[in-house]
Amino acid sequence: MQKIKVIAEIANAHQGDADILYSLLRAASDAGADGVKFQWFKYDHLAVPDYPFYKNYEELFISENEWEKAVCIAKNSGLEVWIDIFDDWGLELASKFASIIDGLKIPSTIIQSDEIIKGIFSMQKPVLLGIGGWHESEIYDFLCNLDKKSLERLIIIHGFQGYPTKTEDANLVRINYLKERFKLQVGFADHEDGAKKLAIDLPIYAVFAGATLIEKHITLDRSKKGYDYYSALEPHEFAVMVSKLREIEIALGTIEVNESERSYLKDALRVTAGEDVEKGEILTLNKVAYKRCSAEKALMPRQFTEKGPMIAKKNIKKNEPITLEFLEKPKIAIAVVCRLKSTRLPKKAVLPLNGITSIERCLLNCLAVPNVEQVVLATSYLPEDDPLEQFALDGKVKVLRGDPDNVLKRLIQAAHETEANIVLRVTGDCPAVSPEILNILIEEHLKNGGDLTIPTAEHATGTAADVYTVWALYRLLSQKKSLTHTEYLSFYYINNPALFSVNKIQLPRELRYPQWRLTLDEQKDWELFEQIYRDLDVKREPLFFADLRNYLLDNPQLARLNSHIALKWKDNKTLVEEISKATSLDI
Repeated sequence: MQKIKVIAEIANAHQGDADILYSLLRAASDAGADGVKFQWFKYDHLAVPDYPFYKNYEELFISENEWEKAVCIAKNSGLEVWIDIFDDWGLELASKFASIIDGLKIPSTIIQSDEIIKGIFSMQKPVLLGIGGWHESEIYDFLCNLDKKSLERLIIIHGFQGYPTKTEDANLVRINYLKERFKLQVGFADHEDGAKKLAIDLPIYAVFAGATLIEKHITLDRSKKGYDYYSALEPHEFAVMVSKLREIEIALGTIEVNESERSYLKDALRVTAGEDVEKGEILTLNKVAYKRCSAEKALMPRQFTEKGPMIAKKNIKKNEPITLEFLEKPKIAIAVVCRLKSTRLPKKAVLPLNGITSIERCLLNCLAVPNVEQVVLATSYLPEDDPLEQFALDGKVKVLRGDPDNVLKRLIQAAHETEANIVLRVTGDCPAVSPEILNILIEEHLKNGGDLTIPTAEHATGTAADVYTVWALYRLLSQKKSLTHTEYLSFYYINNPALFSVNKIQLPRELRYPQWRLTLDEQKDWELFEQIYRDLDVKREPLFFADLRNYLLDNPQLARLNSHIALKWKDNKTLVEEISKATSLDI
């Protein structure tokens, strides 16, 4: 809660009478002020004898002993003591009593009196700076001459000092402006006509405008029209003002959201399951609903969206509140499925391309895909595939050996051993698989959810991958029908739309080029890749599609080297029908 400091300005309301001064102190204390402020000066130090108000200053003079008693009375009443310094006599007295006064004020009339200013700051007390009448540039110049510690103790006091004071001269809007302009606290010294109701309320408005300190004149009896009566409040009025300010403190509260306010959000919309969600499923926006619920730990909508796509750690029923305990971040693995049984191009995976084997080229490109936890080389446990054991790339790649014929089981094995919940299938005959394309497919898969994400046919053969939710791989494995032809795994998902959801993504135009064949299956394919890697002088590093594209666009004749070769299954109608039948599940 912000504390508003209220200072009762005694000024000259004592009329030069010490007894009235002491009565004012007791009245200020009873009215609830935090402190009082005295004006310390001596007539012959403040003005020359022919100055118009010299005689008034003589009448108002309070002796040092009487001021000392006043300070003691104030302190014993629990009041802070602040001193307005008007001349060198007042500065000397303040220095003498420095140990028992709480702060000092620089009235606007002495702002350019360098020696007095220096003396005030030498006492290392909090300082109020009256700026009435001074231009912003002059205030700025004054502040520029202060050191950091002095500035930390300074509060600017805004307020029109003349009499009579017009309401329109209050200019409360300047309070917040001054705070922002000079990055200091700002107080308000009010001089509204004390007989007006506004004299009590104007300080309240000033607090709402940003004031943290209120300086207000007090008098015992305004009807006597003594010195400084005009803008002063009588004790009972002063008490009303203080009471209102204390209420404002409570109402202003703090910048923090308190517990009672926060508890209102128990009725805020929370994230609940919009449908039944199974363990391992990607929880996307279309699978949740925002509803009121009694679970205080349930995620709020923005919490959910900021965390991005998440994976369900358990089965979640429709309308069940979703908490962080139900979710985990996607963990992504790339499984490069590879064997050495090729007949058309024997042991193609270990053929060198500019001195680096084809399978290493593929693995290096997979390792360049961002946000992938693990790259796996998934081969068989047959002895013929033993040579692939050596391609762990200094531990960067995990080599797994599994079922020779069932690609599905090898993908599940790769996911299990890497604890992945998203797995990409890349075939080992794709040495130029594109890190850029794989990254886009991963992003789209996480955004859309579903079981499988693949690109449309408008891309170069050998540059893309299939992205599976591991949960969907287990669902396929649990089907009653015998699973054959798993080397064509994606067809099980494409041909069974009632069981599986498939996202088909159109790649950006700069990543398509369907006329290019970038897979390694025949001699002409190897010749193409060898030429590419030699001309580009690619070492043991990934080859990004952007570089490959630029090269092939500059050498269109090279891309035609293997353009006559078709994928072996696409032109074989019997095989296409066989695959279609085998991958269509009985529902």
